[in-house]
Amino acid sequence: MKWEFDDLASSLYPLYSRAVVGDLCPTPVSPLTATVGVGAELGPAWARVYTDTGLRPAPEPGAEAAHHPAALFGAHLYLNTSLLRLFGVYASGADPMAFARQYLGERPDVPRQRDERPTLEATAERLRSWTASVLSGQTDHSGAARRFTELRAGRPQLRRCSDADLVARITALRAPLRETLRFLAEAELATAVTSDLLTRATEEAGFPGLTGALVAGHGGSATAPIDGLWQLAKRVSASDRLTRLFDKGVSAAAVELGTTCSENLRSFLAENGHFGPAEWELSADTWGTDAHLMVRLVDVLRRGTDQPDPASRARSRANLSAQTASTIRGSLRGSPVASARFDEALTASARWLPARHGLRRIVSGLHHEQRLAARELGRRHTESGLLDEVDQIFMLLEPELGSFLSDPSAHGESLRMRAYDYRALAAYQPPFVTIGAPPPVVRWQPRPSPKQLSGRRILPGTAAGPGLSAGRTVVLATPASPSEVRPGDVLVLPTGGPGWVPLLPVAGAVVVDGGSALCDVAVACRDLGVACVVATVDATSRLGTGASVQVDGFSGSVALTERTASAKDTGQDDLPRLFSRPTSSTA
Repeated sequence: MKWEFDDLASSLYPLYSRAVVGDLCPTPVSPLTATVGVGAELGPAWARVYTDTGLRPAPEPGAEAAHHPAALFGAHLYLNTSLLRLFGVYASGADPMAFARQYLGERPDVPRQRDERPTLEATAERLRSWTASVLSGQTDHSGAARRFTELRAGRPQLRRCSDADLVARITALRAPLRETLRFLAEAELATAVTSDLLTRATEEAGFPGLTGALVAGHGGSATAPIDGLWQLAKRVSASDRLTRLFDKGVSAAAVELGTTCSENLRSFLAENGHFGPAEWELSADTWGTDAHLMVRLVDVLRRGTDQPDPASRARSRANLSAQTASTIRGSLRGSPVASARFDEALTASARWLPARHGLRRIVSGLHHEQRLAARELGRRHTESGLLDEVDQIFMLLEPELGSFLSDPSAHGESLRMRAYDYRALAAYQPPFVTIGAPPPVVRWQPRPSPKQLSGRRILPGTAAGPGLSAGRTVVLATPASPSEVRPGDVLVLPTGGPGWVPLLPVAGAVVVDGGSALCDVAVACRDLGVACVVATVDATSRLGTGASVQVDGFSGSVALTERTASAKDTGQDDLPRLFSRPTSSTA
């Protein structure tokens, strides 16, 4: 399986992690994703940005492996965390661990080296110039958004395309994908730098741990695509007929929604069809390929439409953010320099957070355009009998696309075998961090099954969304099956990726195995005022559905309780409460 393992693991900078990419690519990447999608373009995009910023010189031909920023182990994407730490040292003067914590959380399985010494020939002047532009410049990526809109609007009628036209569309989308990923890598680093500087400014002001409260309501996650789903859910809850249909089951509701709300639904899916449980994997279903995924979310949200809508909650959090900023400025009145640094970092964070999330959505949208063309190719060859199922088309490697067009029958058996191997990879849990290449996949741990917490009654993590909430846990493996979720439940999730965001308006609190203060779930929780703890490592395997817990988003802990509180105390609109619980967390 040529796509499964990378030979570019660096010996000089060997620490790799699933930070960021684990949230966005929670599953193994298929051969097609690895060779024409994000798997092919992510590493070069980060390498280009590291070169542009001056962290590293342009590598000599054949020497890219020495400090390659991304790798593929066991068909899972990894980011070079050594380079990420060094970037923090060069760009903002941060402690390596403090900078990386924004991506990794405070996980005990992350090596705690604090004495990493830069050995790259970084251009300090260029890095300082880049950091200054991040703080003072604009974040205009409208060109990428415009090109994506044009590509989506110009999508041909795929059923009328020849096989060669479909393959040409898949490969032609690599160029805009590469460009957008480069913009995204820049936005990821810019967001981390501004967040780190803002964290240090709040600590200097005597209010550690308030970075998340300061940028709440500015993340750009709470209104896309939650608002559209919320309106669909309200329409269902207001209709006795639709409510009865949903009570009968999601399948019946999906058919009826397609008939009754056809125009609205088509418009919504045209704009948001790329959303789904694993948007950066080409073979994964999305709302646009399986509308049941979206209808299941509407089914959950309709039970909570008596609560304030997401947009008003985000506005409320933005108001609280302004109050928090005003209080911190008051404490800095005696230091004009510190006050100016604080305002500069806060303004830059408010620019880069929504830019980062907008670029992530464009990447997902470009992938979706590739996905639709590939699925049409797979559909045809499934009908012809060459393939057993549409998804087997994603087992093709980019160099094989030409020969597949010439002689499809020569690939049928190999695609079936790869599909079998690909599914087998999903049974193993990729290590979150690895020093160099990890051991062979067969030596990885199997994915854990949920069980009741034993031994410890408190799970430590990283505070990512201020608040205090008690409730019943619901452990979810993927966003595709949220049927057990009820309003007020504590969602226990394996990752903090965008696939979970539509469920958050009805959550009482959120607990995540992975994630960080900058993951999609954490940003959206802060926008919506939902208590959130990330980087717990093993909450999904140590908490069973139905446990009673208290989630403390101020200190970053989850505690088992004897019974669920009858009313939750979020404390999230109480400004004094925010300041009464100082913590060193970056949330």
